[in-house]
Amino acid sequence: MTIKPAASLSKKSKTAANIIFEKMSGGEAVLLEAQGYDDVYCYHRTVMGRMMYHIQKKFTGKLRTVVMFLEESHYHAASKLAHHFDGSSELAFQPTVFIFGQKDVSELENLDDVRLVPLYPLCKVSPEQIGTTAPKWAERIKTAAELSETERRDLLSYLGGFMMHRLKESNLENINKLLGGFKMEDTQAGKDLIAIGVRMGREEGQELGAILAMRENIVDLLTVKLGRTEKTWRKELNSIKDIKVLKTLYRAILQAKTRKQAKEAYEAVFGNGKKAK
Repeated sequence: MTIKPAASLSKKSKTAANIIFEKMSGGEAVLLEAQGYDDVYCYHRTVMGRMMYHIQKKFTGKLRTVVMFLEESHYHAASKLAHHFDGSSELAFQPTVFIFGQKDVSELENLDDVRLVPLYPLCKVSPEQIGTTAPKWAERIKTAAELSETERRDLLSYLGGFMMHRLKESNLENINKLLGGFKMEDTQAGKDLIAIGVRMGREEGQELGAILAMRENIVDLLTVKLGRTEKTWRKELNSIKDIKVLKTLYRAILQAKTRKQAKEAYEAVFGNGKKAK
């Protein structure tokens, strides 16, 4: 796959799936779904994101889909899709797949875009190579004239966060040293990454990520099934901390054949003011 530098994209807008990059020429866009943990419903969420973007934006152009997996295990965990319509025709969902763990870092370096530097640690490089080369990566970000100070700090935080993902035995102090004394904890992006990767523990962080993703999946599915979005949905779903309960609710709504059945499946969990345990 060819990655286009950020400079060639006019704007980006968040959707239920992830991020949409709209080309300056119009009539074509790229939906990017980034996946950093095992999730069987990754492709389901991406398909819903595509549909919602076309409907909400009244977009009739070409929408290219890219699913970016941080590790090969994330790719294998995602359930593959093939939708059948009217029992006769088939629409296969075949997005462009990019697995960072299988890519040489040179593939990103050759694009010569400083905004891609934070992604280097996710490529096929050893922890030893990361430890040796990280200061040079950080220095490139620090000296890039085209970046604002806010962009510079955020990119350094992302670089540190992805280094933490690969250098699992390194603590925050060591990561900051590799960044040339930059302190991740001084930025909001860094604080968010630290909260998931360090303070909460990596396994718990992955579980939280799965819970957050499943809540989003349910909201997206309800929006498609019922044709509207309710502000109370997120608040109610936030009360469910058990991923098994969320998966059961998702399947019940997914299997509903009418709007009434979908609504009843949801209300069966939250009916009469009672929250799921």
